[in-house]
Amino acid sequence: MIMSTRGVFKRCGCREPETGKQRGAECSRLDEAGHGSWWFTAEGPVTADGARSRVRRGGYATEEAAGEARNRTLAAAKGIGLTTGQWLDRWLAGSRLRSSTVRAYRGHVTGYLKPRLGHVPVAALSVADVQTVFTAIAGEAGIGGRRLAPASVARIRSTLSSALTAAVREQVIAHNPARGREIDLPKARKPRPLVWTDARVAHWRETGRTPGPVCVWTREQTVEFLRAIAGEKRYLYYHLIAVTGLRRAEAAALRESDVDLRSSEVFVAPQPGQQADDDGELKSPASARTLALDHVTRGLLRRYLADRRNVPSAEDGNRYLFSTPGGRPCGLSLFSHEFKELLYGCTSLPPIRLHDLRHGAASLSLAAGNDLKDIQEMLGHASLSFTADYYVSVYPSRRHSTAERIGSFLFPAKSNRFGRASRQVLCCRRLAGRLVPGSSQGRTSATDHKSAGNSGTR
Repeated sequence: MIMSTRGVFKRCGCREPETGKQRGAECSRLDEAGHGSWWFTAEGPVTADGARSRVRRGGYATEEAAGEARNRTLAAAKGIGLTTGQWLDRWLAGSRLRSSTVRAYRGHVTGYLKPRLGHVPVAALSVADVQTVFTAIAGEAGIGGRRLAPASVARIRSTLSSALTAAVREQVIAHNPARGREIDLPKARKPRPLVWTDARVAHWRETGRTPGPVCVWTREQTVEFLRAIAGEKRYLYYHLIAVTGLRRAEAAALRESDVDLRSSEVFVAPQPGQQADDDGELKSPASARTLALDHVTRGLLRRYLADRRNVPSAEDGNRYLFSTPGGRPCGLSLFSHEFKELLYGCTSLPPIRLHDLRHGAASLSLAAGNDLKDIQEMLGHASLSFTADYYVSVYPSRRHSTAERIGSFLFPAKSNRFGRASRQVLCCRRLAGRLVPGSSQGRTSATDHKSAGNSGTR
């Protein structure tokens, strides 16, 4: 007899010659390919009198097919009577994720998923049900009358998919209808950072509107902010993000043991359970990295460490750079709220998010002359193109410098080779004058043309 430990077995319809009784699972030929078929047994749903029913089915060509059918039967039995809302609550209650992640999931569940899918039996939830719900979520107005951003819709779907994946794992359902390839969502376009130029600042002061969801300060604006908050208790936290481009969670998790003042370096180690930053940016193995410190930041760290020698260690034995009086690391929400208070209370600068300081660090690094590979490694990105496309902004001063270098290369001001370069510059200026409407250089008289023609025949 061939039988697995999961209630899957093989049997055939052969009969004993003498008695006519089926041999079933006792047939000696079951080891032969093509002889017999695969069956399964499983516990079915509870009957009306409270007894557990038994399901026995067969005729499957392979052991795998019978096993899959058994899993579907078990899942259906577990999911009978269980609504999607009840499963979502159970899933959240048993989650071992970070508290901040659970809060985000709970917001998705209570705000979007349970009101629309909570009444649907989880075993009956289909791809069509999920698609209908997310089409509605993507099209309706959210907070402030605006539609949810495609990235937000994608995160809500990801929450539902995670919950249903757990249901499949526990054999509550057989299939996850919310997987990414099953559902058609609006394409998420990650916004590119925009620099707070003088024109954009003036427009913001006049209308109160920001140019985009991701904005970065110029060098002067960044310096103004850091000087304005220089006396604050956790100044170093914001300084580190603005200078090194640390993620807010990475900066909050820094320990004294991660700082090497002798080498002027800080080691960044991703914390367990931290899978994505504030913009949903997935972390990679490149997140573990060593950052070099400039002389100013090194001096700030040295004084900061000297002033907190009496701060106790946390329960895990680590001494965190930014901790509560009891030694525990400060929560991320504290820094986000404090950043807003400092921004609006200490400065009149145009608004940015705390995470935008990280974008600003990338742009400052580029303006300082560092190449994109250096910036990618500083930020801990796996892809150079991701850094270039979504994190680095070119400051106006750099754009003008680039334009001037091109102009100087093409049209050098001085040349010792028969004055050709000087004549070329003059020719280009005359051409530019003709192309500019109303330019006095662009109005050439007939006499000028005649003179030019005569000079050419000499």
